[in-house]
Amino acid sequence: MAQLQPYEAAMREAASAAWDQNWRAAIRAYQQALEAAPDDPQALAGLALSLYEAGEDEHALQAYTRLARLVPSDPLPREKLGEIHRRAGNAELAAKQFMAAGEIYFARKDLQRATANWEQAVRLDLDLAQAHMRLATVYEKDASRTSLAVTEYLHVARLLQQMQQPLRAEQALKRALRLDPINVEVRTALGDLRLNKPIQMPGPYSDALFDAGQSRQISPDELPTVEEELLEAAEKPREYSPIEVAVRHAMGLLADSIWSGEVPPEAQAPLLAALDAHQLGDADAALQNYSRARKAGLNHPALHFNLGVVLCTMGEYRPAADLLADTVQYEEYRLAGHLLLGRTYQTQGDERTAAHHMLLAMQAADHLLNPGLVDEKGYERALASLPDQTDDHLADITRAIAFYLDDADWRSKLTKALSNYVGQGKINYVPDLLDLMIEGGRPELAAIMERVDEYLQRNMLLLATEEIHHAIERAPDYLPAHRRLADALVREGRTQEAAAKLNLVASTYLVRGSAEKAADLFVEVINLWPADTLARRRVIDMLRQQRRTGEALHHYVELADTYYRLMADADRAVEVYREALDYSREANADPEQIIPVLRGLADVESQRLNWHRALQYYERIRQMHPEDEEVALSIVDLHYQLGQPREAVRALDDTIREILRQGRGDRVTEILEEQVERHPQEAPLRQRLAEVYRQQGRIQEAIAQLDALGELQLDAGRIEDAIVTIQRIIDLNPPDVDGYHQLLAQLQSGGYQP
Repeated sequence: MAQLQPYEAAMREAASAAWDQNWRAAIRAYQQALEAAPDDPQALAGLALSLYEAGEDEHALQAYTRLARLVPSDPLPREKLGEIHRRAGNAELAAKQFMAAGEIYFARKDLQRATANWEQAVRLDLDLAQAHMRLATVYEKDASRTSLAVTEYLHVARLLQQMQQPLRAEQALKRALRLDPINVEVRTALGDLRLNKPIQMPGPYSDALFDAGQSRQISPDELPTVEEELLEAAEKPREYSPIEVAVRHAMGLLADSIWSGEVPPEAQAPLLAALDAHQLGDADAALQNYSRARKAGLNHPALHFNLGVVLCTMGEYRPAADLLADTVQYEEYRLAGHLLLGRTYQTQGDERTAAHHMLLAMQAADHLLNPGLVDEKGYERALASLPDQTDDHLADITRAIAFYLDDADWRSKLTKALSNYVGQGKINYVPDLLDLMIEGGRPELAAIMERVDEYLQRNMLLLATEEIHHAIERAPDYLPAHRRLADALVREGRTQEAAAKLNLVASTYLVRGSAEKAADLFVEVINLWPADTLARRRVIDMLRQQRRTGEALHHYVELADTYYRLMADADRAVEVYREALDYSREANADPEQIIPVLRGLADVESQRLNWHRALQYYERIRQMHPEDEEVALSIVDLHYQLGQPREAVRALDDTIREILRQGRGDRVTEILEEQVERHPQEAPLRQRLAEVYRQQGRIQEAIAQLDALGELQLDAGRIEDAIVTIQRIIDLNPPDVDGYHQLLAQLQSGGYQP
């Protein structure tokens, strides 16, 4: 810890100086930090930036070069190296650094920043073939930047021609022609290539060309118009269905693999023909040529996906399913692949498998829209419940999800549906979401519920309640309406009524065979009315039946806690905890799931003064979680309660060793101080605290503890121990050292009188 102190002090000083833009002071401070931690990326990055801002380009170059080697996955050092080289007029070196930064961003799936760096690279060096290929692919996927894609393919063709690869150059030009069939520059270049004449480029790049996404020269007077066009394009981007997006992505990857040389030579021609045919909608030719490319040795997920799509188009569902099943492991094809598989199996009459894939498609879409907020357990339970559903209900699930996802407007439709749940902070929303999606086939109810959700979000409870009753009048068995009524009652503060309504809805779902939804609703009942032990018992029973062990044990703990804390019934609480332990053994539960049960038992037994039993439970937890400080200290306290000071000190020493192993030395002092305060007559505690104080240089506090320790020893008649303690005090040179010398002499001579 002592070695880190200079580093931390230097970093604080450096950060303060950098904040004030005092770059010289920041440089000195960062250099001091690096002396303490030579390979620290944070300090090195700070030094490099400070040098750059101070205009010391040569030293900044060295620092950023070292940082790029130290953290090769960070694009920032590469960007800064590019800036430094550009500032120095080294265009070629700068271009290579921007290219490298673009590749790192690309690997991170940050296409916007990757593109910006590639654009920088080709501005500085027109002969970077890989950058041109990357940009061509990116621009091609954006309808507003088609002309830029054409220009990039022209550059690719020019460079391939210079590399003596006329066939690949021609392929690049043909790709440009597919984007712009009447482009004169491309057609001229194609003619020059066939006559073995050098391809001519339209002219140098300008910033305006990139920014505006145009392939023509732009005058300053035109810039406002261009900016307006760009703004409009950004506000109204072209939308594609998930399957269309995946197909276009696959086509781009396959084209990239041709230009990069990754495709076996014998597979290049059929692959190009397949891409042409697929884009033109010629399924027969696409199937024939994709198959030829595959037989020629091309094994690529993009090929498998597009071939699967074509086979689906032609009604060849079984071979399509085999290919698509291989592609859903890749994130870029997961949503579209499951959608296609859902379609395929539904067409074959396999409703269960179709619904399975549709649910996985919805989960994939949810991940795209709400990363980190997805109700994973809800999807797991929904998938597990499919075998118990009727074919009609399975078909409803498939149709509902297809309606929401198999559409160019899928993002806005699903976002709107999810906003009713994710936007309100609900974490267990999948059952309700499925209900909403399925009921989308009942337009009149869907419209009413949409108004209800809007009113609830705006806290217009009276209007929301009126609409809910309207929905219930139209369809008394429509459970989502009853569910919304419970939500409205909660917002009105009528919690018990809301719990009763949810209880009714949950019971109805249970009767209908929807145990998953029933269990989730009973949980909500409990959250609203924790004292409802009957609802809690029903939840536990259903969770046990569904083998949701962890959730069942959680509710056992909550039930026991309800008996103990709300009802002051310790005996019932212990019964529930022991039942939970028995169940955990039957279900072979994970240790992490058992620990809360053991902790609850230990707590209740401690409060009942059954210290031996409490100690046994805490010891079991300690075996599973030796790093649990709270448990370890509870063990120490229980040993003291049982009159076992030696065992208590032994347990405390074990705890201190574990804390030191974790690198939390400061916590040791706090624990010893707390223990001395709780057990002031325990000499071993004061002895340990005095030593810690001495090591920390807190001499007066160490003397105070040793003084108290000496008194305890004298009171106990432990003269020899007291002599050692007094000598330790004298070694610390206390202000009244003479008095301690006198006391020591009395003790040693046997003349001490208490």
